[in-house]
Amino acid sequence: MTKSQTLSNDDILFIREIARQAGELAVQMRQGVEVREKTGPSDLVTAADIALSKLLVEKLQTRFPEDLIVSEEDEEHADSGNHKRVWLVDPIDGTDNYVANDGQYSVMLGLLVDKIVDFGCVYAPASETTYFGGLTYGAWKVTPHSQPKRYGKPAAIQSDSTARLMMGFRDRKINPWVMQHAKVSFVKAGSVGLKVAKILEDEADVFVHFAKKLKVWDTAGPAAIAQGGGLEVGTLEYDRLDFPLPEVVHTTSVIVARPNGLAWCRRHLSQSNADIPVQL
Repeated sequence: MTKSQTLSNDDILFIREIARQAGELAVQMRQGVEVREKTGPSDLVTAADIALSKLLVEKLQTRFPEDLIVSEEDEEHADSGNHKRVWLVDPIDGTDNYVANDGQYSVMLGLLVDKIVDFGCVYAPASETTYFGGLTYGAWKVTPHSQPKRYGKPAAIQSDSTARLMMGFRDRKINPWVMQHAKVSFVKAGSVGLKVAKILEDEADVFVHFAKKLKVWDTAGPAAIAQGGGLEVGTLEYDRLDFPLPEVVHTTSVIVARPNGLAWCRRHLSQSNADIPVQL
C-alpha cells in the first residue's frame, strides 16, 4: 500500500470477500426470485436486490463505521453532500439481466473520497470473477483459480479508426443512428461493471451513455477500476466524470474508453443524425 491509498490491503480483501458473498447469495436466490416494478416496466427490483443490499450495507457499516453507506435499494437516500467518505452500493447492476439469467449482471461497490472516485469492486457471479482497483491502486482481476492479475494500460484509439462500442438498450432505441455509424462496431454487454471489464480485456473500446439516466452507484465502482487500468472516464463535454452528491443522478453523458476515446467520441458521436456517415 502506498501513502496515497485510502484503503489497506486488508480493507481490499474484505471488500472483495463481501462482494463475492453477495454474488453467491444472488446465485442462490435466482431460481424463482420475486420480481416487481419500481418506477415502471423497465425498472425492476427483485428480492435478491434487497437481500444483497442488506448484507453489503451491514458489512460495510461494521468495517467502516465513520463512513456513509448509500445503496441503490435504500428507501431514502441520505444527504451525502457533507461526508468525506461515501460508499455507493449497487447490489445487482443489471437486474434485467439477472431476471433473464444471462450472466450479464454484477455486484458493484464504489468509494468516493471528497466526491472523487477512489476505489471500486465489481463481482461477476456468472464467471466468479472479481475486478477491483482505482487510480492509486491499479486495476486487477482475480478468479477462484488464479492469483490477481494487474491490467496494463491499453493502446490508444486512433482518431479515424472503427471503435468497438457498447451502448445500453434504451440509448440504442433513442439513438439508432449510432448503430448505423460507419465507425461503430457494436459489442453487446450488460452491467456497467462488465462493460468496463470488456474494455480492460480488449474485447471492446468504448462505453457510451447518452440518456443522462445513470446513477452514481452505477458508475462509481466501474469508474475507479477504469481509471486504475489507464482508461479515460468523462463525458462528451468534459475530461472527467463528476459525482454530484447529494444528487444521485449524472445529468451528463457518461463515457469510459481506451486512451483517446473521449476525443474519438467527440469527433464521431457529437454530430447530428443528418451528418452521420452510414454503413452501406
